[in-house]
Amino acid sequence: MNENPTEQIEKFLSELKTIAYHAYEAGVVFKLERDPKDEMIIELAVGCDADFIVSWDNDLLDLMTGIDLESKQFRQRFRHLKIVKPLEFLKLAQASKLHSEP
Repeated sequence: MNENPTEQIEKFLSELKTIAYHAYEAGVVFKLERDPKDEMIIELAVGCDADFIVSWDNDLLDLMTGIDLESKQFRQRFRHLKIVKPLEFLKLAQASKLHSEP
């Protein structure tokens, strides 16, 4: 039986909750001059050793492809941390799940 999109989303979020890590405080690890409000997102991701930040925020997304010094420093310091849009994350998660299933 095929699940409808709402059921798929609920199932995905339920599975995500089983592996999610809750972090409430982190120290300053990276200064994001162009949008200091986003620093806490980076701090929390680094603090809990996240692999991804999932966001529509252009200031965060630009860190992955930007040619400015700030973007280059981010990629150099946090090589394992990827900032992606939600759809890209879902595609990566689905591909990972497919590779891990027998």
